[in-house]
Amino acid sequence: MLSTAKSRLTLIVALALAVAMAVSAGVTCLVRATDWSANVRLLTIVVCFIPIIALFTLGFRLALNIHRRTLMQLVENFQDMSIDHLSTRADFSTSCVELAILRDEYNAMLERLESAVQRVRQFSGDASHELRTPLTILRGETEVTLHWAKTPEEFRAALQSNMEEIDRMGRILEDLLTLAKSESGELPLSIGQLSLSDLVQELYIQGRTLAEGKDITVSLHHGADSEVSIRGDDLRLRQLFLNLLSNAIRYTTEGGRVDIDISRHDDTVTVAVIDSGIGIAPEHLPHIFERFYRTDEARNRAHGGTGLGLAIVKWITEAHDGTIRVTSTVNEGSRFEVCLPLAGPTLGEESKDKN
Repeated sequence: MLSTAKSRLTLIVALALAVAMAVSAGVTCLVRATDWSANVRLLTIVVCFIPIIALFTLGFRLALNIHRRTLMQLVENFQDMSIDHLSTRADFSTSCVELAILRDEYNAMLERLESAVQRVRQFSGDASHELRTPLTILRGETEVTLHWAKTPEEFRAALQSNMEEIDRMGRILEDLLTLAKSESGELPLSIGQLSLSDLVQELYIQGRTLAEGKDITVSLHHGADSEVSIRGDDLRLRQLFLNLLSNAIRYTTEGGRVDIDISRHDDTVTVAVIDSGIGIAPEHLPHIFERFYRTDEARNRAHGGTGLGLAIVKWITEAHDGTIRVTSTVNEGSRFEVCLPLAGPTLGEESKDKN
């Protein structure tokens, strides 16, 4: 059983005192019973106590050496730790609670560091890949144009294609900057009272415009009895729901439908975006909010996404102390539900209240 160093030391000291008192009493009785001089009696008592003191000193040294070896093993683990060697864990066993806690916290720290490094490396690789693709297209189309284009129309077509790739890179960089600032606390929320009903109504009108080219029906269902007012960042909430709405339209085939539902439940409001699109396979659902994560279908460049929209959606939702839930069936559609507190987020140092 694990024991703390404090309780173990207390037990040893108490035992030492008990033994010393017992020996002292015994020696005192023995000395009194004999006809010795005072000096001889004192010397006898001291000599009897020396082995006891030596025994407990030896015990303390042994215990200290055991714990010292354990600590030195942990020090060696620290010395071997580097950005490329984060998988090593401290696996020593100990009967001391403090050392066991230190070992467990050390291993937990390495788990967090290893996970963070893996995410950074994956993010860097994905970002490089996403930016390299449009750059490669730009370079290729420019070379072809320089070698083969002869008429103004051919040059115009090439420039138009290049402009599309430049816009794509701009969206990627803007989304990357948004996420980077959100993590570093440099992107504060501007909290104020706003009408969520009006905001969703405006997005519904924009959604109808976006869906016209694919003949998609966009509907709005307001389940609340009255206007829903909420405390939040108008710009970020608009960005959140516009991302969900544009995704729903993007991945819904021609002639499909997209529904926006808004409902109020006590002190929370739920906005759901439902589409009849291609859906998401179950194995992809746990990862869709990761940066640059895309299903095979979503990797089709014709859809025009950056792979960062849902990561931004999750950040905005959590920044407002809300939750987001998604259910989906392949070839039937998806449902994204965002639940937000009407009172708004708990303001931290990084947030700014407009009121």
